[in-house]
Amino acid sequence: MLDEVTLTLIAGNGGNGVVSFRRERYVPKGGPDGGDGGRGGSVIIVADRSVLVLDDLRRKKTFRAQDGGAGGPAKRHGKNGKDVVVKVPVGTIIWDSNGEQLVDLDVDGKKLLAAAGGGGGKGSARFATSVRKAPRIAERGLPGEARKLRLELSLLAEVGLVGLPNAGKSSLLTVISEARPKIGAYPFTTLEPSLGIAELGYDTIIIADIPGLIEGAHTGVGLGAQFLRHIRRTNILLHVVDITAGDPLSDITAVRGELEEFGEGLYEKTWFAALNKIDIDGYGEQLESVERELRARGVKTFGISALTGEGTKELLKGLFEAVRVERAAAESEVDEVPVVTIQPEAAVRVVKRRGTYVVKGRKPEDAALRMGSESEEARAELARRLKRMGVLTALRRAGVEDGDRVRIAKEDLRWPL
Repeated sequence: MLDEVTLTLIAGNGGNGVVSFRRERYVPKGGPDGGDGGRGGSVIIVADRSVLVLDDLRRKKTFRAQDGGAGGPAKRHGKNGKDVVVKVPVGTIIWDSNGEQLVDLDVDGKKLLAAAGGGGGKGSARFATSVRKAPRIAERGLPGEARKLRLELSLLAEVGLVGLPNAGKSSLLTVISEARPKIGAYPFTTLEPSLGIAELGYDTIIIADIPGLIEGAHTGVGLGAQFLRHIRRTNILLHVVDITAGDPLSDITAVRGELEEFGEGLYEKTWFAALNKIDIDGYGEQLESVERELRARGVKTFGISALTGEGTKELLKGLFEAVRVERAAAESEVDEVPVVTIQPEAAVRVVKRRGTYVVKGRKPEDAALRMGSESEEARAELARRLKRMGVLTALRRAGVEDGDRVRIAKEDLRWPL
């Protein structure tokens, strides 16, 4: 895990509808004209390629959307509350308070409707019928959803640097990213992988330096399995090889073997070889031999010096070309970036607790919150809606009798409703 934060997200409440009647000169008995309340704002989490870490969210762990405005006379609609958009890095995984994974925001622009704003209440004008000409009821706005979610950033880079310890990966990352201040090390174990940004013109790519793999990494030796889990999300692997080592090809074979043993598609990823330390004299023949062998296998190679920067511009151009190809392929596979929603429980349930029949379910609870039970007209409207939902039948099956208490949301009622 690279970064983690827990957020409290509170959507806006819906505005109340109002009871109002037209009051105009020469119209002593104007009809109802109460307007509807506005919708409460929602909290939306969106993956944004320009955001790299979750660290900024630690300073503000609570996000609250705006409430909707109340309706007004003359059928004026209340103002809708403004949504709050929380931008997170691509690769952010979101978990609910029960530890269940809700979504992996693994595509730029992918969204989660994390907390939905409450719906606005209907005004009295909506209740007028040919029979009920002067209704004195209006709906309340629904409360907005409130959730506590855990966000976990799984390292998501477009290029992953792999190789044995001391192959020169960290030095290479520093050179090709020019050690800009926005590049840093983000510890997630006792070792520190680094996340860097390389720029070419107006384009950027994210590069991850994964700590050196050792034999047995796929089984967890040296925390290798944890690092391998991260590079499975990269598009391209760059094998950094010390050309002055005793047997560079054997080193590549060892790393490739660990990737193959770990599985999950790592071995099949596009990969290049950066043959490092070409600035050191006496290894020209070995460099040519390794390049010849790798090219025969169809592997593109770059001779570089992470110390002097020699060959790194050509390497960077090659990486950008490959990343652009991968991006185009990924975009062609995604016709439309999805918006993920958290589905509430839809079933209606009746449970008896300490002599009270408690009705559970999104629809009946919303109806009770909207209508309340303060007036006889409101109670009659609530009973009509509950009957249509099958709640009255469910209560009878549960054994409710005259005079029994019935609780729905915050409303305490007596049977029969």
